[in-house]
Amino acid sequence: MEFIRIAVENDIPQCARLLSYLFSQEHEFSPDPELQEQGLGMIVGQPSAGTIFVCELEGAIIGMVMLLGTVSTALGRKAALLEDMVVSPEHRGRGIGSRLLEHACDWAVKQGFGRITLLTDGDNDDAHRFYAAKGFSRSDMVVFRKHLPTPQAPAVPPQAIGQAGGVLPAWICEECGYVYDPSEGDLEWNIRPGVPFERLPAEWCCLVCSASRDQFRPFDSQL
Repeated sequence: MEFIRIAVENDIPQCARLLSYLFSQEHEFSPDPELQEQGLGMIVGQPSAGTIFVCELEGAIIGMVMLLGTVSTALGRKAALLEDMVVSPEHRGRGIGSRLLEHACDWAVKQGFGRITLLTDGDNDDAHRFYAAKGFSRSDMVVFRKHLPTPQAPAVPPQAIGQAGGVLPAWICEECGYVYDPSEGDLEWNIRPGVPFERLPAEWCCLVCSASRDQFRPFDSQL
């Protein structure tokens, strides 16, 4: 029996595989497993970014949908963007997509969201009928996109990695407790693993509370 739950880190590879089906069908995107795993990793376990729901059957992820959080100033309430709704081809036609969507909508109501917005390809009539049947209505708004360049991480000289394979120290935010771990880097700022705290860009700030670098101190606990 299938069951629906919130995705965890171990689900990322299977979710990326599902996204390869989705992006092979959509006009504007193409599959790139590395990028898909990177993006999923920025959401899983980060409630402030969004929530991914997966449908599991006998240990395999066979469907997924995500809600990304935002705020509607028109409603004065939280709003959500519905993204990456996909069911594996061999399990379609069994109502899994409907159950995933209904589960996500019920969850959003309980969390106080006032609206869910989604995008589909303009000629995807099957998707249009599906979402209309679930209570979504077509908007007259037109979508515009602008792709932004990726900021370049600073170069790291070999001596910055530490002597004889030494471990670089982590730093903790005194405002909220977020820990910057050089062994992991920072995906949101495109900081690759191995960049010490002292060589982060001057404009870098805490991922959680946006505190500046001078609000961090060395963190001595073992990560």
